[in-house]
Amino acid sequence: MAVRWPSLRIRLRTTAAAVLYVFCSRLEEAARSRPFLPSPGSSSRQRQPASAAWQEPATPGPASGSASSAAPAALAAAAAAAATGSAASARRRQQQCRRAAAAAGDDGGTATQQAPEEVEPVVASSAGAGAAATLKASSGFSAERAFRRMWTAADSWHVHAISGGVHTLIGLVYLIDLIAGDLVQLNGGQWTYHVSLDWVLLSMLFGAVNAVSGLQPTLLPRPFSNLPQLLGFGEDGNLQAAGFVNTAGFYFFLTYQSLRVLPSYPEWLQPFDPAFAAVTFVSIFHAIFIINSWVSKGKLSQGFAIAMSLPLLLNCPVSLHLFFEGQSWVEQLSVVYPGWPEVFFAANYALAWAGSMVTLVLSLYERRVCDLTQRLLMVLVLGAITFVVVPLHAYLLIPKWFDGDHWMVMATLTPKAEEVMAMLASPATAALS
Repeated sequence: MAVRWPSLRIRLRTTAAAVLYVFCSRLEEAARSRPFLPSPGSSSRQRQPASAAWQEPATPGPASGSASSAAPAALAAAAAAAATGSAASARRRQQQCRRAAAAAGDDGGTATQQAPEEVEPVVASSAGAGAAATLKASSGFSAERAFRRMWTAADSWHVHAISGGVHTLIGLVYLIDLIAGDLVQLNGGQWTYHVSLDWVLLSMLFGAVNAVSGLQPTLLPRPFSNLPQLLGFGEDGNLQAAGFVNTAGFYFFLTYQSLRVLPSYPEWLQPFDPAFAAVTFVSIFHAIFIINSWVSKGKLSQGFAIAMSLPLLLNCPVSLHLFFEGQSWVEQLSVVYPGWPEVFFAANYALAWAGSMVTLVLSLYERRVCDLTQRLLMVLVLGAITFVVVPLHAYLLIPKWFDGDHWMVMATLTPKAEEVMAMLASPATAALS
């Protein structure tokens, strides 16, 4: 018995070193497949058994068609910051585990060498099991798994999921109908649009319900004990929760701007244009504040933050026009460019819908419904739909914007002076006056 003790001790050390090596390898795999979107409620959720956590969604979070804006920049900043921080922490944990494994196997540098045939089976079997589990979690898109992981009990009465689904479906059919109709008409054909304005307005209503229901306390990231902390202000401000609140605000002001150019927009709401424009400015600069707060925490680079903030400023000319001019600006553009109201309506709707869909895709990836490649492909398709709808519809209805000297009109939505003078001098305008 005394002779066998050294062999047993060597085997125990060798096995411990192998187990620690496998554990470090699993940590490295987990870091590589860590979700892009920050976990909305992981800090407040109770710990679950490993089997339950594997079968259920990782976090409550927005379930379907999450409330989002034209460009969920605040959420994207949180996602990028989380990805940067998690990679660094994973590397530190991996180095610590490897040092521990080396210490466990350190018996004059001979423990692992004396029984290599015993180490290999342990490593191979453990790695094989881990690979099978990872494959089960993320191999291909499964509708059944998507439903199980997105239909969360944290969503009261599943209002958020249902409203997001309706908004997503109607919006997809509407945008495809627009693209098909524009292509047919540009090639000299005839097309009757299949999605009426009433259906689009219904989609907007469900999108508004989706935006509000996405702010349920059970769906928002924790912690937050007061309004400033919820909005991301202060040293302990919750920037992730602030991102969700901000994207809900983006959806509402984009929807308001879409409706504002319709001829049926209520006249009694027109005096409130300055107030709505002021709220829009607050939402834009709140998003920029959130993005730069991640920079101050060392989670984002300043260059990346600027790249995310600049597109938000493109909405400022619209808000300035509505703040200072209101209905007169809408009427002037509608007379100079008769197709502009329809283009503006479709463009704002497409941006708001695409923002909601991008947030949904990030949530699907976070819950291991799709893998990294599928997430990238879905985001690219959504971006392609948006960037095809807007210029294509404008080219059909306002072709003069593409003649080479109207780029400033497109950027600022301020008509050229000579076109305004021609409009004022026209017999039709004189008759109206």
